[in-house]
Amino acid sequence: MPQQRRQPPKEPTERELRALEQRIHALVNEQRKRAQLEPLAWHEAVARAARDHSKNMAERNFFDHKDPRWGDVDKRLNRFRIAWRACGENIFMSQGHSDPARIAMQGWMNSPGHRANILRQQFTHAGVGVFYRKHDQAYFITQIFIRPSEEHNRPR
Repeated sequence: MPQQRRQPPKEPTERELRALEQRIHALVNEQRKRAQLEPLAWHEAVARAARDHSKNMAERNFFDHKDPRWGDVDKRLNRFRIAWRACGENIFMSQGHSDPARIAMQGWMNSPGHRANILRQQFTHAGVGVFYRKHDQAYFITQIFIRPSEEHNRPR
């Protein structure tokens, strides 16, 4: 019988990564709905900041809320000129799972601090950023929650 070589997993496209971000966001809002909380609105600028952090963690080989170069989530949001008055962050790294969104949500919901971020009534907006590191098939996931500053909500 001929031996079959196992194919490495296919690298996800940008479109697939963006769909994964939206799936994670939807799973978060399902948890909020179960807790009778308002859903979080998607915030694209926050998602860009989250993508940047995921990419930095993958490329610079660290896994932490504090980026050695750019600092904590508050400093990173300021760097992206995002007006906020409350912020929080969840991060996750997944290897070898066919459904990284589900695994990330399970991990976050089983962790008191991460669960608190997902269910914090104070947060009204969120963005998710996913980066895929090809050499070890690792997904780096950053989820940033904010409540925009009052200036952000004023009509212009």
